[in-house]
Order: sequence, then C-alpha cells, then structure tokens
Amino acid sequence: MLTSDRLAIRNLTTDDLDILYEYRNNKECSKYQRWEDTSKLYIEYLINKEKYKVFGVDTGNFAIVNKTSNVIVGDIFFSIKDKTITLGYTIAPKYQRKGYAFEILSEVLLYIDKSFQDYETVALVDPLNEPSIKLLEKLEFVREEYIEKFKSILYVKV
Repeated sequence: MLTSDRLAIRNLTTDDLDILYEYRNNKECSKYQRWEDTSKLYIEYLINKEKYKVFGVDTGNFAIVNKTSNVIVGDIFFSIKDKTITLGYTIAPKYQRKGYAFEILSEVLLYIDKSFQDYETVALVDPLNEPSIKLLEKLEFVREEYIEKFKSILYVKV
C-alpha cells in the first residue's frame, strides 16, 4: 500500500459506496470527469470489480483515504499499457484545497520513478479544469497536445 503523511491508497470497499456516490454525483466535482455511469448500482458494481486489484500491477480505480480515519477522500485511476502509465484522480469536494491531490500524487510519482523507470507517465485533463492543470504543472507534467477523442489535454511527466 502506498502512503503519504496523511493519506493512503487502498482498494475500494463497500464502505466507500455512499461517499463515492455522493461526490461522483456532485455537479462541481463531476463537471470535468467523463464517468459513464454514476448510479449507485454502477458504483457498487465498480467497487466489486476493483476491490481485489493490486495498485501498480492492475489497471483500476483505488481509494485515497485519510490514514487516521480510513475515510475515503477521493480516488485514483492507475493504468499500465505499452510502457505508459496513465493517472487519473478525483478528490471529493469537502476535501479539496487541502493539498491532498499533490501529496498523494507526489508519492505515486516517486513510486513510478523507482518501479517503472523506462515508462512514460501521462494524465488527461479537461481544458477548463484550471486547478488540475496547475496541479499537474506543479508536479512537473508538461502539456503535450489536445486529444479530441477524449476532449482532454494530454500532460506528460518530465
């Protein structure tokens, strides 16, 4: 399990259902996301599909939790394909602007540097998502190109 000072990455569990449902259906939180389905039934299916995956090995969604309370504050998507690691992340609205995304992504990037030295790390971001763009730039990602298919800007870690 990957950890930072305040946070940890762990598998999604059924205990996360209500919080995941709440923030995936929050207009402010979801406006930059491309989630296919945000129904409670689908999120329950997602949790059951993802709950045994291994972070850093399997492509999947994982919980970002407060280390002290084990309460989910967001989630992270991790995918490995063809020497490329793709990251995605969401922090629940009530936990935004606390440095959580920067904190946990910094640890994820250290892990990637140690474990996947010859891989490229990328993230896709909605062009209007200024906070996420600033976060990626702070983490030393650079803007590569706009990808129409995803209606997103591709950022690459340098």
